[in-house]
Amino acid sequence: MMAADAVREFIDQINAISNGDRVDVLINSTGGDPLTAWKLMSLLRERFSNVAVLVPYMAFSAATIFALGADEIVMHPHASLGPIDPQINMQQADGTMRHFAYEDVGAFLRFLGSDVKISEQAHVSSVVERLFTVVDPVNVGAAKRASELSADIGERLLLMHMTGEDDKGRARQIAENLNKSFFAHGDAVSRRRAKELQLKIAEEDHELEALIWNAYAGLEDFMLLRKPWVPLHTYLSDATAAASLRPVGPLRLPTDTPPQVAQQIWNGVVTQAVQNANSAAVEVPFSLLFGICESVRLASEFRSEGRLSATIQANGDIKLNIIETASGWKNLDS
Repeated sequence: MMAADAVREFIDQINAISNGDRVDVLINSTGGDPLTAWKLMSLLRERFSNVAVLVPYMAFSAATIFALGADEIVMHPHASLGPIDPQINMQQADGTMRHFAYEDVGAFLRFLGSDVKISEQAHVSSVVERLFTVVDPVNVGAAKRASELSADIGERLLLMHMTGEDDKGRARQIAENLNKSFFAHGDAVSRRRAKELQLKIAEEDHELEALIWNAYAGLEDFMLLRKPWVPLHTYLSDATAAASLRPVGPLRLPTDTPPQVAQQIWNGVVTQAVQNANSAAVEVPFSLLFGICESVRLASEFRSEGRLSATIQANGDIKLNIIETASGWKNLDS
C-alpha cells in the first residue's frame, strides 16, 4: 500500500542518481493514498524530464494514479491497472467498519429513479432520510470530496506530459473515465483496455516484458507474496510451541486403584497443571515484509517484527496473542 512514509525513501533514491534526465520506475502496489501518488510523481518530475512506469503485475487505485504522470506506461501482458475511485472506511456506532464509495450513493439514487421509478419529492426525501440513518451525511460529503480529489489529481498528473492545446479536455475526460466508468473498484484494466482509455501505453516489447516480469518474480519470492501469513500456522511451525498446545487426554484410573494411590496421582496432576499455568508461554518470533524501495544504488524495506504466544483454553479453543515490537523502514546494506 502506498502511504506518505514512502516519500522519504523515494527522495533517497532520487538523490542517489548523480546524472541522467530519464528514469524508469517499476511499481507493484494494490493502491493507497492518492496524495502520496501525486507527491512521488511530482518529485520525479522535478528531477527528470522523462519518466516511464513499468507495471509487471498490478498497479491499482493510487498506483494507477501514480502511473498517470508517466510519459509512458510499460505494461506486461499479465499487468493490470485499476479504477481511481476512492474507497471510504467508516466506523459504525457498534464499532464495525462499513466500506463504501461515493459512486455507491450515486448508484443508489439512480436506482430509485430509473429502476424503482420513484420521482415524487416526498417519497425521494423519505428514502434519502432512511439512507442517512445508515450512512452519516458527513461521510457522504467526505466521499464526494475524495472522489473529486482523485479525478483532479489524475488530471494534474496527465497534464504533466499532455501539453498540447487539445490535451486539457482529454486529460480531464481520461481521469473522469477512470473515476466513474467502472462498476467495481477491483475491476482490472488490461493493457488493451488501458489503450482504449487513451492512456500512454507502450507497444509490445517481448524482451523488455520478460525483464520486468523476472524482476517482479524476484520481489514476489523475496516478499512471499504468494504465501498468506496465518499467525497460528507460524506459531505451530515451532515444535516447542506446537507441543505446548497439545491437548491432554483425560486421566483414566483403573477401578481397583487404591484410594491413597489415586489421591497421589490426582495431586500430581493438579500440581503439574498449576506449574503449567504459571510457566511462561512459549513465544515464537515473526517478521513480515510489507514494502521495498530499491535500485542498484541503495535499498530499503518496511518490515514489521514481533512475537506470537498462544494458550489453549479449557474448551479446546486456542487464544493467540500478537505483540509487535518493531515496525518501519530500514536501510539495507548493498
